Amino acid sequence: MNFLDEKIQAQVREALAPIQNPVELVVFKGSGLILPGQDAPGMQEETLGLLKEVAALNEHLTVVEKTLSDPEAQALGLKLAPTTLLREAGSSRSNIRFIGLPAGYEFSTLIETLLMLGTGMSGLGEKSQGELQKITQPVRMQSFVTPTCPYCPRAVLTAFRFAFHNPNVVAEGIEANEFPLLS
Repeated sequence: MNFLDEKIQAQVREALAPIQNPVELVVFKGSGLILPGQDAPGMQEETLGLLKEVAALNEHLTVVEKTLSDPEAQALGLKLAPTTLLREAGSSRSNIRFIGLPAGYEFSTLIETLLMLGTGMSGLGEKSQGELQKITQPVRMQSFVTPTCPYCPRAVLTAFRFAFHNPNVVAEGIEANEFPLLS
């Protein structure tokens, strides 16, 4: 199943062209079991398929597939699937996360985040970057989004930019329709 038609693929390829540094999209999938009192797994195969299509458009992007039973997921306390960590290839960064399918308006957030990681440029000014260094305790920022909300991408991207500059900030863009109990 293709998510991106040829026109969109060309636009995404052009948008991703500035990426010079390798970026990993680490997708954690679950078992698919629905447990009482917990959100059902989200759109795991769709997320994996979309991210593979995007990664195929730039040689510096790689999709890594793991499960929630993986030691990395266990160490991070990941419980929802799909959860996607976006990071520089080979790094241990785990603080920029999409939970659910980054579709609709959130697709632009995905592309901008890949650009940020692949170029090392967040778009934040020096003063903002300096202020972020004052955060010395762990902070978890959860931005709940829907694919049809035009305002959500800026909130998520801002949180991702904060996390890019400070490892104490964990930023999560969470698709609210996929995880209604959490939202």
